[in-house]
Amino acid sequence: MIGFILEKIKKNWEWFFSGFLWLCIWGGYSTDVSRFFAPGFPHNTLDLIHALRALLPLFALAVSSFILVRKKNLSRKFFATPLGLLCFFAFIGLFSSIFSEDPLKAFYWGILYMSVISVLLVFLDNKSFLKNIIIINWIIAGILAVGLTAFFFLQPGALNSLTFNYLVCIQRPYESLANIPAGIDTFGIMGTRPTGLGRYAGVVAIAALAGFLLAEKRNKKKIIWALIFTVFLLIFMFTKGKANIVAFLAAASFLFFMVKRISKPMILVMCCIVSLSVFVVFYNIPCTNSLSLIESPFSKIFGAKNSVTSVMSSALSEPSIKTEIAQAPAVEVKHKLAFNTNNYTLSGRTIIWRDAWRLFLKNPLFGYGFQADRIMLDGRNAQNSFIQASLEAGVLGVVSFTFAFILVFIYLIRLFNSPQNEFYAAGSFERTFLIMVSAVLVFFAVNSMSDSVAVVFQPGWFFIAPIVAYIQSLNGDLVNKKNHFGKKSFKFFGNEISVVTVEDTVENMSEWIKRDPTKLHWMVGKDMNGAVQGEKQADFKYILKFVDLFTPDGIPFVWIARLKGFNIKKRVPGPDIMAGFFKIAEKEGFSNYFYGDTADTLQALKIKLLEKFPNLRIAGSYSPPFRNISEEEDKEIIEKINQARSDVLWVGLGVPKQEKWIFEHRDKLKVPVVMGVGAAFKFLSGEIKRAPEWIGDLGFEWLWRLFREPKRMWKRVFIDGPIFFWLMVKHFIQNK
Repeated sequence: MIGFILEKIKKNWEWFFSGFLWLCIWGGYSTDVSRFFAPGFPHNTLDLIHALRALLPLFALAVSSFILVRKKNLSRKFFATPLGLLCFFAFIGLFSSIFSEDPLKAFYWGILYMSVISVLLVFLDNKSFLKNIIIINWIIAGILAVGLTAFFFLQPGALNSLTFNYLVCIQRPYESLANIPAGIDTFGIMGTRPTGLGRYAGVVAIAALAGFLLAEKRNKKKIIWALIFTVFLLIFMFTKGKANIVAFLAAASFLFFMVKRISKPMILVMCCIVSLSVFVVFYNIPCTNSLSLIESPFSKIFGAKNSVTSVMSSALSEPSIKTEIAQAPAVEVKHKLAFNTNNYTLSGRTIIWRDAWRLFLKNPLFGYGFQADRIMLDGRNAQNSFIQASLEAGVLGVVSFTFAFILVFIYLIRLFNSPQNEFYAAGSFERTFLIMVSAVLVFFAVNSMSDSVAVVFQPGWFFIAPIVAYIQSLNGDLVNKKNHFGKKSFKFFGNEISVVTVEDTVENMSEWIKRDPTKLHWMVGKDMNGAVQGEKQADFKYILKFVDLFTPDGIPFVWIARLKGFNIKKRVPGPDIMAGFFKIAEKEGFSNYFYGDTADTLQALKIKLLEKFPNLRIAGSYSPPFRNISEEEDKEIIEKINQARSDVLWVGLGVPKQEKWIFEHRDKLKVPVVMGVGAAFKFLSGEIKRAPEWIGDLGFEWLWRLFREPKRMWKRVFIDGPIFFWLMVKHFIQNK
């Protein structure tokens, strides 16, 4: 038997190795190295075991770090990925430990947080190992949910106190049923509160619901999934956590959206969801004083006399509790009584948000390192992942943390919008598993609003981190395939946007000039302003139908292309196209004509260009007057442009004026290529300083220009911006 097991381990050692390292991470569950320094350590065998467990995550970190150093397989763009951004967040948190009231403790918890990332990076290039880790998580969640529930009911008086009145009114396990205290010790370690137990049960229930909905009809697996779902849904409802219930509803809604069908078995599931909704609306909100003047209808019907206020009042009237409060420091009394007031959030703890904000303002740039709320706010939980991130790593950290999860959801949209890829084909196991994983991620994303689930070393982070790594790994596989299965463009409200680079665009221009110099080829840089104007003005929208090539000028179109599965790295704005073309034009002898802007700007543009490109041919330029032009003047201008015999006509009149001018004169102009470039003349002449390239690539050039040209840009940002966002949403709904 032992030989058989050893043989299996030898054949599948990598699979076992990934599981072993991840179990080492879980070894740090509900323990830490402070046990070694407690007076009288070890108190018993269990205490020694739990102390030794605290070393397992550090062992996993050492092993994984050694492997990563040997492999050296992290790309230069690692910090632009979700795990890279989370790694950056961890580094800032580790550095910020120097500002903590207990630097060593903060640094220790930062190292533990980093150990999770380090282990996942070892297996990042193998999605099967990451899948193995996720499945291990779900098995552990199931064991914990069943084990903790069973342990609770083994407590004296638990079963006797479980009445029908308990099921429909205020009481929650560990807090009032049979007077069992919250966080009761379990086998020598701190027990799990109902909210933690609810998360374990919720994870398994969501995965089971996904398996049930996606399983084929009349399949034994469907029955098994249904049984698992029922068991863990009952445990989940038993915990009565408001935030968990709302998160579960969000995850279930996501699953229904992904399934896209309603069948008879699903009617039962929908009834469960409706029941949970009623549970939230008619039980939790009134019974927790969110609407303090409304008494629970269930309490009136069934004669329940206890509410939050009555339970707290009766508890506080106990002599032992009175003595404890009288002897406790003022801040602890304030914390204890805070649960009975201001309960208008899912967590019910709103005072901590105010205190956390005040602490954050004292060091907003870097924060105070990991576990800042526990160390510097009297041991209280920040009750929000983003607030916790800001306390731990300041503005820099919370920005990287937030962008990491935005990227994850962008990757998910990209993966689900790639139906041509057989790996994610409908009905395939991989797609089913991806939907399961995504639903669990939605569950924790909603939960993060009322608890710190991804910013500290705890089970919430254990569940989320492997999912992030798995989605990142799948996205990497997709990007490495052919660019959207050979397609080179996508439609956006009737316009065919080409997925091209600056180099591709310049090459197209050269081909047009050489092969078809008698035909006018019209290019337009598609940006947010142009898209909004196209929807506002019917004539402008009609004009754009005659364009030969749309380039993704604005960063929003790069994002849209990525969401559609294209491997596009940068935008293709007018100034970059001009600069790229001038390099080729200098070698090939192509000539350029500039039309638009002011005479001073055009003169400055010529000087700058000739300084940078001494052999560049400039056929001419013209600055039109700022008034209506007569027909004779218009003919003279066109004749002047044609006589210059330029290869490219650059028009800088602004959107949509330049496109309308080109459309009106397209049959009269005798140039191979024409393009409207907006404010490019001002940028290239040096009249207006352009945003640094990295700012533009991140999508913040609009912010740069808003500060420099507020009168010109404020309408685009505050009026056209929301309109364009709605157009994006509308586009993806229509083309789902």
